[in-house]
Amino acid sequence: MIDEAMVKALVSDAQIAAERIGIPIKKLDDREIKNIVKSFNANFVVPFKERTISDIYERHLVGILVGAMAAKNQMDAVIGGDMPASNEISAPIPLEAAFLGIGDDWDDASPFTTGSPQNWVHSGTTYLGGTAGNDVKIGENAVHVIIGFGSLHPSPKISRLILRLNGKDKPTISTGWIMRFGDLHIKEFSTDIILIKDSTFKAQVMISSAFGSSVEDIPYFLGVSYISGNVLRTYADPANIKSTDAKIISTT
Repeated sequence: MIDEAMVKALVSDAQIAAERIGIPIKKLDDREIKNIVKSFNANFVVPFKERTISDIYERHLVGILVGAMAAKNQMDAVIGGDMPASNEISAPIPLEAAFLGIGDDWDDASPFTTGSPQNWVHSGTTYLGGTAGNDVKIGENAVHVIIGFGSLHPSPKISRLILRLNGKDKPTISTGWIMRFGDLHIKEFSTDIILIKDSTFKAQVMISSAFGSSVEDIPYFLGVSYISGNVLRTYADPANIKSTDAKIISTT
């Protein structure tokens, strides 16, 4: 678990990190820090029996705080906890598949063709209905901090993750051995991926044809989201998050 003293000690590091990567922020006040601590401990520590998961989130607390300050600046609103008022922003809540345009849940992306990179997060999902292979674009009512990649399938098959951020291809991430041998099927990232308004993003997965021509897998991103409280009320059905009025995710 985290506490207020821990967060306050890391705020200056988060401000420096934001400046280094060029993300506009607003400083957090004491009330917002309390809300972040409460939401973090409720969402990322208590629900998990495996202490390893909360350890991962704690290692990425600086990036999570960058996300909070970026969201405060972007939405010009107060960080209000995991049950924010309509004019506030959610404190860190789990990153959902709908927020990235995948579907109502992470399962909606499966099955995958093997033998070549396959689109996963992109404009051409059934959910978004845009052009296959195009990046998605983050809206003004969302900020996401991605800290890792995992699979909810009992026998993961994905061996590589291919990312594109703001039009630039990132180095391919090898996931196969750690995903298969680890009990939690999680590949932690050494560097956070922070998605703010107008960020463009695409993710592909690679699965060996040794498993057949098509396989089931359930990839997901480990991370947190900051979402407008009004959106969390008005668009409670995940299928409505794709609405242009929600300003969460769009096609390119």
